[in-house]
Amino acid sequence: MCPATWSKRTWNVASLLSLALLAVLLVPSTAFARTTKGPVRVGWYESPFNITDDSGRRSGYAYDYQQMIAAYTGWKYEYVEGSWSDLLQMLQEGKIDLMSDVSYTDERAERMLFSSLPMGAEEYYLFASPKNEEISAEDYATFNGKKIGANKGSVQIGFYRDWAQANDVDAQIVELTGKEQDNLAELTKGNIDMYLSLDGFFDKGFVLPVCRVGVSDFFFAVSKSRPELLPELNNAMNRIQDENPYFNQQLHAKYLQSSSVNNYLNGNEREWLASHGAIRIGYQDDYLAFCAQDETTGELTGALGEWLAGVSENIENAELEFEPVSYPTAAAAMEAMEGGEVDCVFPANLTNYDGEVRDVFLTPALTRTDVSVVVREADKQSFENKDRVTVAVDADNPNYDLFLVDHFPNWRTIYYTNVQECLKAVSEGQADCLLISTYRYNDIASLCEQLRLTTRSTGEGMDFRIAVNRNDTILYSILTKATAVVPESAVIAALTHFVMQDPKTDIADTIRSFLPVAFIGVLTVSALAILVVLFRGIWLDKNAADQGKANPTKEDFAFLDDLPISYSVYQVIQSEHSALCDAVLIYANRLFFTYGQLKDEEVVGHHVRELFPYIGEEWYKNVSKVAFEGEGVEYDYTDPLSGKRYHAAMQQVLGHGYCTITYSEA
Repeated sequence: MCPATWSKRTWNVASLLSLALLAVLLVPSTAFARTTKGPVRVGWYESPFNITDDSGRRSGYAYDYQQMIAAYTGWKYEYVEGSWSDLLQMLQEGKIDLMSDVSYTDERAERMLFSSLPMGAEEYYLFASPKNEEISAEDYATFNGKKIGANKGSVQIGFYRDWAQANDVDAQIVELTGKEQDNLAELTKGNIDMYLSLDGFFDKGFVLPVCRVGVSDFFFAVSKSRPELLPELNNAMNRIQDENPYFNQQLHAKYLQSSSVNNYLNGNEREWLASHGAIRIGYQDDYLAFCAQDETTGELTGALGEWLAGVSENIENAELEFEPVSYPTAAAAMEAMEGGEVDCVFPANLTNYDGEVRDVFLTPALTRTDVSVVVREADKQSFENKDRVTVAVDADNPNYDLFLVDHFPNWRTIYYTNVQECLKAVSEGQADCLLISTYRYNDIASLCEQLRLTTRSTGEGMDFRIAVNRNDTILYSILTKATAVVPESAVIAALTHFVMQDPKTDIADTIRSFLPVAFIGVLTVSALAILVVLFRGIWLDKNAADQGKANPTKEDFAFLDDLPISYSVYQVIQSEHSALCDAVLIYANRLFFTYGQLKDEEVVGHHVRELFPYIGEEWYKNVSKVAFEGEGVEYDYTDPLSGKRYHAAMQQVLGHGYCTITYSEA
């Protein structure tokens, strides 16, 4: 039959079938993602992949990943607990449906299904008891004849054997079937000499990492009894990776990297420390919030001091002592290191090439600062369109010279003896601008106001590192490990603290001068401390002038409406008749409503238990602790609707009974 001879009824039926087929073809693939019947039984083994806290709350690398997958698939999970080895066997027998952290082998591929994308990469280490003085990472021959425990059937055994063959090591593998803590007990009892495992799998307070033997990708594995799960899993993982290519790395940094082997020094490093003594670190004086010599005690103050204390606390198997030595300028500190007066210098902003030319090594960055230009108020809008820019540079601070070479090589430089002379030159038109770290602006804010100068962001940042002479390779190794044990967020928090503690400016100067820079240049949750101190000062001044007004209202917070972080304020309410507390939302800025897709009139003035009945009691415990005890709380949060990750920070604000919460995208 040809189309020309079709009856009208036949044509209508064909048209409907075509439309139906077209509709099927046009349905998004995600419409097929929610076809799974019943819960997905997932293996749960206590580790950084699956963490259960004292309150029974779950988290971990695999747990967070699975929650993201559920956001795309609609899966509901049923958790089955056991050791990794037992759960892998249960997966093959169809007793569970999904297992995380499974490395691919051809043999396993015959018994289970693997996700098309890896869920990450892991490193395998040999660990030993701190009491075992026979084993040395510097001499692999000390491994010979030893017993090495490993999870039965684990892929790391194969990696170890390849490594042992390449390094001429002859040791006996003992396959274990217990949970990680049970296996570690075998090590502490002396039944095995070393334990082979994933770095970060346990608290290494009882063991020391000896050496790495391999690295591999790891995957989600699906039981062959549930093949319908695999396409849904692959679709979800592809979407996660498309929307956030760094998702795996972020989970690794959160759950695995925190227990890095960098917390431990090797034998050569410990021997160097024992013979050398305290590490002499030269620093630039009068350079808050980074570093300065306290005028009263003569001791180091600033973020560098906090960092050195953090290093000393977090290196597990050695006592690190630092001897800070102040110098009037960064250039003087570098000259002192070249002359052997100190072992290293902070701050240094050099590229690897600059370091080679100056015969120094640069550690990884302790922190990064945004850089602004100080310009005349009248030139703020037109500065960007200048064809030729003349920048005033402090002759004794080489960091800005190198910053200009990297980012603004066409700017012309004029050198002055100090920052004050540079500012005067800008004010008088001898120069167009001065470069300044956003953390340093507080130090010059009053003078800038007097000279009618203001700031404008360059859009560029500067890394601050420690410089070490190139012949001090062991010291460089120690300091490189030191930069890994103190998180940058802690350095930023210290910088924020010392910005506010700078004795050269009062709170009024800070309110007038620091806000335009801080909220443009320092968009981190750690800057919440600035908001808390600033608003507390504003509120105290306001109450002093208006004693009749007992409670704050949202109008009091209007100056925070356009902050680039979500900011909300709560009055926490406790009842003498109940252990449960509640909170009233008294203010939220625009970004809060954007993140939550809410409207002002729907939430402000209402009780949280009424607005968000699904919020758990842990949230109320935290806001109560913050509001009534003044203790800050930070945590990560994944929005169940959007799947976006946020970093939340709670701080007391205004005084007893009030707290603020910020959210920034993680």
